[in-house]
Amino acid sequence: MKAKTLNRNGVAKLRKWLGDDGRDFFTELKKNFGNIGTAILFEGKKVMGGIPHPVHFREGMQVRNFLRTLPECKDWDAHDLDNNWASLVEKALGLRIGSNVEDK
Repeated sequence: MKAKTLNRNGVAKLRKWLGDDGRDFFTELKKNFGNIGTAILFEGKKVMGGIPHPVHFREGMQVRNFLRTLPECKDWDAHDLDNNWASLVEKALGLRIGSNVEDK
């Protein structure tokens, strides 16, 4: 399956939409778990076990819903969004050098 591409303008829009809190959240996930689409366990405010927090289904859905609003993603279906949102967030954060960002 070929990854969908998003031009630099679309990546910039995603980065702006994430804001400081979103960028910090996803950067910490990547740093601590190696994957931003992970499921983490919270016990109170500490990440150490307890209640599962499935990032892919929660914050990931918010990202996918935002991507749906972009003209750059107008021809993407649910599978395209599902399969590409995490790598696009990583690219927007500068955490990934990927092929799903066009030079346009």
